[in-house]
Amino acid sequence: MNIDADFYDSIQWEPDVMQALLDRGQQPLVFNVIATAINWLLGTEKRGRTDYRILPRHEEGAKAAERKTQILKYLSDVNRAEFHVSQAFADAVKVGVGWLEAGVQEDDEGEPLYMRRETWRNMLWDSMAQEQDLSDGRYLFRTKWMDSDIAKSMFRDRAALIETSLSIGFDVYQSLNQTGDEAMDALEAAYQTSYLADPENAPGARERVRVIEGWFRVPVEDQYIKRGQFSGELYDSRSTGHVTDIMMGRAEVVRKVRMRMHVAIFTESGLLYLAKSPYRHNKFPFTPIWCYRRDYDNLPYGVVRNMRDPQSDVNKRASKALHILSTNKVIMDEGAVDDLEKFREEAARPDAIIVKKKGFELTFGVDRDLAQGHLDLMSRSITMIQQITGITDESMGRTTNATSGKAIIARQDQGALATAGIFDNLLFARQIHGEKQLSNVEQFVSEEKQFRITNMRGNPEFIKVNDGLPENDIVRTKADFIISEDDFKSTIRQAQVEQLVNFVTQFAATSPELVGATLDLIVEAMDIPMQEELVKRIRQITGAEDPDADPNNPDEETIARREGQKKAAAMQERMAEAEVAEKEATAAEKNARATKTVVESEKVAAEVARILAQTAGSNTET
Repeated sequence: MNIDADFYDSIQWEPDVMQALLDRGQQPLVFNVIATAINWLLGTEKRGRTDYRILPRHEEGAKAAERKTQILKYLSDVNRAEFHVSQAFADAVKVGVGWLEAGVQEDDEGEPLYMRRETWRNMLWDSMAQEQDLSDGRYLFRTKWMDSDIAKSMFRDRAALIETSLSIGFDVYQSLNQTGDEAMDALEAAYQTSYLADPENAPGARERVRVIEGWFRVPVEDQYIKRGQFSGELYDSRSTGHVTDIMMGRAEVVRKVRMRMHVAIFTESGLLYLAKSPYRHNKFPFTPIWCYRRDYDNLPYGVVRNMRDPQSDVNKRASKALHILSTNKVIMDEGAVDDLEKFREEAARPDAIIVKKKGFELTFGVDRDLAQGHLDLMSRSITMIQQITGITDESMGRTTNATSGKAIIARQDQGALATAGIFDNLLFARQIHGEKQLSNVEQFVSEEKQFRITNMRGNPEFIKVNDGLPENDIVRTKADFIISEDDFKSTIRQAQVEQLVNFVTQFAATSPELVGATLDLIVEAMDIPMQEELVKRIRQITGAEDPDADPNNPDEETIARREGQKKAAAMQERMAEAEVAEKEATAAEKNARATKTVVESEKVAAEVARILAQTAGSNTET
């Protein structure tokens, strides 16, 4: 793992090989091809950071779950948790495993709940553990070097023991060899070597001590919650939720023998602290992020491991090609020149003038064609690195022989599929880490607290928890930590959005109402700025509701929108009724006019008939 880390940092030649090359005048070149592939993975993680939500286990905990989501996001901000996750993921990609820690500290050190990354160099774990979250592991150790005055201030009653554990001067090497290894103690050994090499600074050297923190499980009989939302948790008499559920008959306390987590802090000379774990979740506070694990012994390795051989070949071929092109090989009779060293300098010049003795043979036997062969093999090794990682030129936006859009997308998908397992491991680790954070919030955030969060527009919003209102009580109910998986599949999601847009476009001309009915869902699936605000405004106009909202517990905005929809529907209904009444009145008026016209016409016809009858009678008399 240490060699893998060195390869990423361009330390790719063994010291003795590097010295041999320098002795012969050959430059130990480093063309760090693998760093670009690693940086692509790290950049992909930073662009695809996930979101999460806290969901209640019971209906009465819905509002409290919202508060837990908000307080976790607040703690994530103040602890800069996303940056720590990125650092731990970088460790996993390079060397095989990264570590995240979720713990509690004193209030005077900042927020009591913290989340941070721990370097892989300090961690040792149960090699018999098979599960990804180490849930079947018996022990896990973190080792750190610290100044003796700090250690003594933390464990005042163990000052004498700490004094016997000090490593200073040449004694440090004995301590390094006994407990640590080269990777774990590289920084400490470099510090000790630096001041030992300078006798003038040796009297001011810092006294250092190795402190080891051990978390281990042993079978212990203890009290656990049975039934209810807290089922399986260690019983905590200080927990309002535990006590309430037991008093209400929703749960009971039982004594069982289970694996109970303990913590011990010690030096190489003796024990400093020993107690049961303070965490109710009864798990290791450290969560591993794995890259790959060997099948036969489960030891981790990173992306660099499979690329080391072709990367070394790239360096050797480049170094050899440069050496061939930069040097001359001479075959000459003994005595052909008077001054061999002067001849060597002149022969190395591109405009050399060589003067030899008459009758002696002197020829330059440079085989420049070998340089091209080394460069060809170097190019093949670079291609092999891409094939191993699956990170193609298309993934990194380089110009390639792929001309069509489909071909480029297919090769980009190839890189996404080749690295999907790594990001899936990150997803799993964030889920486990989030569950521990949530458990710590439910356990330790038990007093009234006000904190500030910022919405998507950057405006501050102040939230209160445990202020006496049932909806703000976050300790009486249990919730679940849920990761949003869509963020890990951004490339696939973009392709799906494109297909969805094309589908809706086909029906836009004939069925425009289809666009209005699905516009909020299309925008919600896109990766665009102000996405949530756009979706919110579209739903305000169209009247569509959030499909993820709880229908039994609508928020005030949803209630207001529903009332507005009811009023609008009622208004439309009245307008429709008025329009129908108006049309009916108009039709009735037209019917009345027509009837009147018919009656008048009949009267006129009767009058005409009468006049004609009178006229006919007069003619007869005549």
